[in-house]
Amino acid sequence: MAASLTITGFHDSIDYKVVNCTSIEDATVFVNVTESAGTLYAAYINSANCNANVSLHILDGKDQSNSEIIIKGVATEIRSLQIPKGFAFDMLNFRVSANSAEDDTTDFAGTVSVTLICS
Repeated sequence: MAASLTITGFHDSIDYKVVNCTSIEDATVFVNVTESAGTLYAAYINSANCNANVSLHILDGKDQSNSEIIIKGVATEIRSLQIPKGFAFDMLNFRVSANSAEDDTTDFAGTVSVTLICS
């Protein structure tokens, strides 16, 4: 089963994008998920369908190996990070891996979902 990535804009009232990627099964990097520069305000990692701890790695720019923000997910739980003033990015990339080292690309067992709230 491959991952499914969707982006939703709320352009009628506010200019936010919700990036929702479900059924992530490995440490593949998702590149330029908002298709433009912006600001990240919140990130969620849902590992309810994963029996192992995982980490969400958020990266800015073309560097796809060294994470700038890492959220440690706990097996079978949902974790979130709120950034009140936001994290400005030029190109938003992310991946999920088994470990929290900034350059980790270790695959994991199970599936996870990631949601990012951006402008």
